[in-house]
Amino acid sequence: MVKIRTKPEDFQVEEQAPPTGLVIKDDTELPFAVYELKKIMWETQSLLSVISKKSGIPVAAWGLAGLKDKRSVTTQLVTCPRDHAPRHALRGRGWELIPVGGAHRSLISGDHEGNRFMITVRDIRHRNVQLLPGRIGQLTKIGLPNWFDTQRFGSASQGLLPGQLIASGDLEGAMRLHLTGPQPSDRSARRRDKKRLMAVWPNLDELELSSIENRPFKKVLRAWIEGSKSHDESLRSAFLAVPRSLRGLWMSAWQSKVWNELLRDIIRQSFPDHLLRRIDIGVGGPLLYPRAPVGRRGASKRSLIENIAKTFSAIPDSLEMPTLEGNPSDAVHPSVQHRIYSMPPKGSQLVRSLGIKMSSHTRKTIVFPTNLEVSEPMIDELHGSKKHKRWKCNVSFELPSGSYATNLIRRLFD
Repeated sequence: MVKIRTKPEDFQVEEQAPPTGLVIKDDTELPFAVYELKKIMWETQSLLSVISKKSGIPVAAWGLAGLKDKRSVTTQLVTCPRDHAPRHALRGRGWELIPVGGAHRSLISGDHEGNRFMITVRDIRHRNVQLLPGRIGQLTKIGLPNWFDTQRFGSASQGLLPGQLIASGDLEGAMRLHLTGPQPSDRSARRRDKKRLMAVWPNLDELELSSIENRPFKKVLRAWIEGSKSHDESLRSAFLAVPRSLRGLWMSAWQSKVWNELLRDIIRQSFPDHLLRRIDIGVGGPLLYPRAPVGRRGASKRSLIENIAKTFSAIPDSLEMPTLEGNPSDAVHPSVQHRIYSMPPKGSQLVRSLGIKMSSHTRKTIVFPTNLEVSEPMIDELHGSKKHKRWKCNVSFELPSGSYATNLIRRLFD
């Protein structure tokens, strides 16, 4: 895989404007204040927590249309109720919050048309430089399967998702995975805590809470261990001690995994294997990309690309995100219903008892990037050697909200 985050400025994201009329520029009277949040090397929710502590704003007061990657330079809008809103710009290391206007309501997920990406792709091999023009042409004509990419599955450990276990009715398994499952992103303190917890599991009453370094873990464990509660009540208390935003991401990851499985089934049924490029990403994968093989040329290749595009146009335009509600809808594919109905009933019972709400919105199956521009490849000064040169190029494009830029980069360069 090529490299896209060698430096934070190699990956830049600008959130596109929200629907017309939602944000009124320079209005200071509407019930919600709107800010432009610029940041570098910050995850959105983590940064808003820091700003809340600095300014006394409740964390739950913030509204935003989408999360933005940490290892990048990003610009997006956020809202805050006027009675909590700072009147002037706030700044800190790697971020600034600038008042830009007002709104009648808080921003919610999806309240933007999409994102514009400016990405420097590095460590490109010469073979991929040669194939790039053809891949750009195919992408423009065929489109891109709208996969959820690896960022969506950051809660995965040992091939499992906490949300996947909850959906199957195993709350204790989900909590154990969260508290003991190793992840590549774990820092040293978190790794030590997970080893301590694994060593005493399931006898958590033997644990010295003072030995736990990670504050969120300590809060969860205190809710689990302290008080005279039954095992089930302790489990629920521990789950509710997990930040609400993280619990929501757990369930969204499970929904996204099932959605990817469904799209993968449809693509496999629509195309022969030799026209599918498979890319493994672990949980949520593999991702499949229909493409015309390199060996085809001329009219034969053009005809094949047209047939691939025609086949793509025949699959459902959008698919509903799976939930455990089983609500009938034209966008709910029979394969989703089969997966949901084949799950143990205790999963839906657990989800209802915990008060978990799952989004049931639809998602486009195929997307076409707009304003796609790719610079001429240049020598990459940070990778390769005199003998084995590597290349870089700048790629800019726009995608609808919820679509992943890394998905497009994989299609062009992997």
